[in-house]
Amino acid sequence: MTVDDGDGDLIQYRQGAARAGKGRRPAQAPRIVEAPQHRQTRRAPQVPGNARWARAVVQPAPRGSLGTAPTGPTVLLLGPVSVDGAAGRIDSSRRNAGTELVAFLALNPGVDHHAIDDALWPGRLVGKEMRNAVVSRTRSWLGKDTDGRLHFPRVQDSGDSRYRLGAQVSCDWTRFQHLARTGLTRHDEDGTLALRHALSLVRGRPFGGIDPTRYAWAEPAIQQMVSAIVDVAYELSTRCREASDIPGALWAARRGLLAAEESELLHRQLFLAHHAADDLEGLREAATRLARINEQLLDGADMEAETAELLRNLLPRPTAPTR
Repeated sequence: MTVDDGDGDLIQYRQGAARAGKGRRPAQAPRIVEAPQHRQTRRAPQVPGNARWARAVVQPAPRGSLGTAPTGPTVLLLGPVSVDGAAGRIDSSRRNAGTELVAFLALNPGVDHHAIDDALWPGRLVGKEMRNAVVSRTRSWLGKDTDGRLHFPRVQDSGDSRYRLGAQVSCDWTRFQHLARTGLTRHDEDGTLALRHALSLVRGRPFGGIDPTRYAWAEPAIQQMVSAIVDVAYELSTRCREASDIPGALWAARRGLLAAEESELLHRQLFLAHHAADDLEGLREAATRLARINEQLLDGADMEAETAELLRNLLPRPTAPTR
């Protein structure tokens, strides 16, 4: 019996995700700092975990409290991709393939060998010897849990000839989704705390630092993650500003910008927070930073009309020189 027999389709993510932060919510006039009507008029943030997100949920909701630490390896996707806490070792020249395999399985549990081949070696005819070598090295690298169970079970032990990671392997994206779902549906201290915990998982743009010749399969997931991070950062920044927690509002917006530095939605949050703190210098620096980002990343594109209008309302108008 061939251990990787079976067929199945690569789990597909929602396609065509809109670019995060562009054209999503209108900027609000400065009066919202004193009379917060914002939550009633803006589009509700998407909650990871609804029907459209279902296929990106890779494991059950994390066990225990918000502070529960994972007991096995952690797949880190919300920034540079890495696997933290693997019990074994892997040669540095083999680590990239192993990391990509683990990342793929974290987002696509229960796939067959065809899906793995299509993801890791797109457009190539891959023999089972090559695939099995990568799988075996990765399995040894992840190691075993405290009960002696493999963190990457053998496919012949799965019962359905499918590949998946063990129950003790966690993923920061799964954790983020759980916390975001909690935080976006609860408008109390616990909800706000959940949003803070979610954003604390963000270390940069999802899948940052990857080899440009690899991870083609991850692009739809990256767009999902960026969109979700922007939504959570926007919501938390707004809640903090409306509660007069300006440092918290700035932290939330900046954390979201780690994942989507081009998001004018979050830059507008920075502008409003600086204005609420009467920090004119900070507001001007933030506006200059956005102009520089548009110049460098977007080929000199103009800022969005909502952003320009907001800055006209927030910044003092220049006075004509006296004669």
